[in-house]
Amino acid sequence: MKHKRVRSCAVICSVSLLACIINVALGQDPAAQEVNGTLSEIDGVRVLRVWGSPQERGFAHGYLVGEDFTQLINGFIESGKFMDVDGYENDLLLRLKLMKVPHKYEVELRGLLSGMEARAGGPVTVPILGRSLQYKDVVAANCMGDLLRMGCSSFAAWGSMTADGHTLTGRNMDWPSCPALEGNQVVIVRTPSAGGKELGWVSVFWPGLIGCTTGMNSEGVTVGMHDSNHPDAPMIRTRDCIPSTLLYRAAIESAQARTATGDISRVLGEYHTYHGYNMMVSWPYEGSGAAAVVFEHDADRNRDGGMTIRKPGTSNAFVVCTNHFRKRYEPLQGIRFSRLRSGLGRLAGAQGSRHLTTKRAWNMLGSVPIEGIVTHHSVIFEPNTQLMRVAFAQNGQNAPHCDKVILDVTKLLAGDYPGGKK
Repeated sequence: MKHKRVRSCAVICSVSLLACIINVALGQDPAAQEVNGTLSEIDGVRVLRVWGSPQERGFAHGYLVGEDFTQLINGFIESGKFMDVDGYENDLLLRLKLMKVPHKYEVELRGLLSGMEARAGGPVTVPILGRSLQYKDVVAANCMGDLLRMGCSSFAAWGSMTADGHTLTGRNMDWPSCPALEGNQVVIVRTPSAGGKELGWVSVFWPGLIGCTTGMNSEGVTVGMHDSNHPDAPMIRTRDCIPSTLLYRAAIESAQARTATGDISRVLGEYHTYHGYNMMVSWPYEGSGAAAVVFEHDADRNRDGGMTIRKPGTSNAFVVCTNHFRKRYEPLQGIRFSRLRSGLGRLAGAQGSRHLTTKRAWNMLGSVPIEGIVTHHSVIFEPNTQLMRVAFAQNGQNAPHCDKVILDVTKLLAGDYPGGKK
């Protein structure tokens, strides 16, 4: 598939910067800050790119797509599918006491709120709540993955499984249907940190959410989140849990291609989440060894320090991940896991006469829907060349069956596309 035509929305950025300049001239402090971000469009897909300090990134994020974030929160509650206003105000927000947001992410979230207020010229109202948006609401939105469970399916193959030997990773992000979630996703590009400690990365998510469920970093390392529980796993009601999407962000910001397993192990050793999760991680294949593993992790530090690493079988050049622990506890059967494993197993049995291609990968992703919910986005990662093939759900169809766009992670991080800078 060739790259599709790129269209720029640089006018949006120009208006944003002009607004800041005008406010500075008038002495209006809330907007007296440069917007360290751009909002562009690649074949209908919005691309938000931010850079600078945590506060500057957050401010740009809120300034450029804050209105979409407000609509997301309002529509999420208004739909009534997840909770009503009373449940939100008196139940969900109370559960935030279990969460602890690391300082650098707190700074970014507060910057996001200030960017929204700067763009609006004052407090931002959430109609369904009948009050202004507060920091606790921004945190709550970024904790939805912890408080409301999701589905998801992934797989990765490399070596003899692919025609060129390169890694090919497929990923479905499944969540309940909700008008506020549909048609409102954005590709978010975060350039490397100024100090050089954190890698740049690109994710597919909703506006206002600063964590990661699906992403690739500048090293070609990919991360995908999958909720997981097991009947035998203890429910550990512990405080100081990091919001899961922020843990996955910490993982993707730190994982070097050659040391991804060790780098992410250190992150999981530092933080713990409220629920159990399966983290699919893949990286460029370099001719030997594996190119993907699954981290099964939860808050039970008495079991393998809170994480169990599931590697491919000795004769396999592929790994599959869905929503059940397979190694941390006695494995449960799941139709999606079995279907993906069987499909990849047949290709492996072809002994090089048939390979996993992008077309076959899309077909596999399309074969594992979850009844009653939506595959909101699907991505095929090519870690060796740092390409992302992205599809979003459209008109009631799951993402694998919809239009695709190819994104070059290296170019996105460099700002080498219309509307980008720095």
